[in-house]
Amino acid sequence: MQSIHNILCEKLNPRSGVIKISSSKDDDRIYFDISWEGDFHFIVTGWVHYGWYYVQRDKQCISPSYVYKELDNRVDNRALSVMQHIIDEIENGKYNNKKTEKEKIKQVLEERNLTSFMNNTKWKELIDSIMENMRDIPIQYKTFFDEEEPSIYWTIDADEHFFHMNMRIVEWFKIRSKFEKVLGQGRLIEPKTCVTDKKSEIECMLNTFSIPYEYDDIEKCFIIFGYR
Repeated sequence: MQSIHNILCEKLNPRSGVIKISSSKDDDRIYFDISWEGDFHFIVTGWVHYGWYYVQRDKQCISPSYVYKELDNRVDNRALSVMQHIIDEIENGKYNNKKTEKEKIKQVLEERNLTSFMNNTKWKELIDSIMENMRDIPIQYKTFFDEEEPSIYWTIDADEHFFHMNMRIVEWFKIRSKFEKVLGQGRLIEPKTCVTDKKSEIECMLNTFSIPYEYDDIEKCFIIFGYR
């Protein structure tokens, strides 16, 4: 652990930044932090064989997250080169005007005069209930940063980004109440199509948590607005 920290200290030039010494309860975990005035940080976090590095302000990522591999005796020289390049960009002011996700949300709300209809508690109650009771239900959502509205539905299980997403960026969230399932019946028998209608179950769930919604009778879906 210490040797990896020493490698980063030796190979990286912090310029005017200050290397912060951090302790971790996980002895195998790497956490390397160079800080600048204005609350800018260059962060390396992960483990010996795998991890990420990025620029942070106000405890929010303001750059892409880059992956490194093998930071032990076989130092990833390409990763170190990219790390130094990012440090130099911070030093030269590239990230001075980069907005955090929180600032971007605030800007959208002000520009479009939107009001929040959901909060973290209600989102958690909704998602937990879907995961526990109807995780195969088709869903669809649009965030502030999606250029186009989605054209298809999918399930939470099939969405690899969903559980890492900040729900504060969700503009609306749809749950389809009536949908078809294709059931296989063996190699020699034609698959059977089964129509499922969970309108009453979904409605009961939303009412239980006092979540405001609209129902689209054409699309057969419930619409939960994060903002309007």
